[in-house]
Amino acid sequence: MAKRAVAWLVGLTALAALLASGATAGKPVFQRIDVNETAPDPFLTAECGVAVTTQALGHVIRRAFDGTGTGPESVSTLNIGLTATAGDNVVRFRDVGADVVRIEPDGTAILMIIGQVPFDFTGVLKIDLETGEAILEPQHSTAEDLEKACATLTG
Repeated sequence: MAKRAVAWLVGLTALAALLASGATAGKPVFQRIDVNETAPDPFLTAECGVAVTTQALGHVIRRAFDGTGTGPESVSTLNIGLTATAGDNVVRFRDVGADVVRIEPDGTAILMIIGQVPFDFTGVLKIDLETGEAILEPQHSTAEDLEKACATLTG
């Protein structure tokens, strides 16, 4: 569920960057997306070996910039609390941070994922949206949190 929420947001942001011809730092258009979803969690189910359901509750605020040129294309901030359950076992965690798409002077669209991505990393990940290549990798992995979550969910 957590990785799916991030993938959805990244996909939406990447699509916006690819469809736009550029951006200026003019006044953005705001969109608030409230998140309240409970669903089976295929990621945690596969990783932990038990059926897991996760509830995501929070919001995403998207700022889309209009125009041509260089600078920010979109800024999306997210603050989502997640509660994973397997039977009577419960794990709570957060997906928080910002995703920023900016157009560089050479026309390259760069996605920066900043913050805490559950069971993956905290810090900054920079991706060239045309090539999919990571330009900057985060320095702090939170993969060990997955082991702890699975221990609690299967305990």
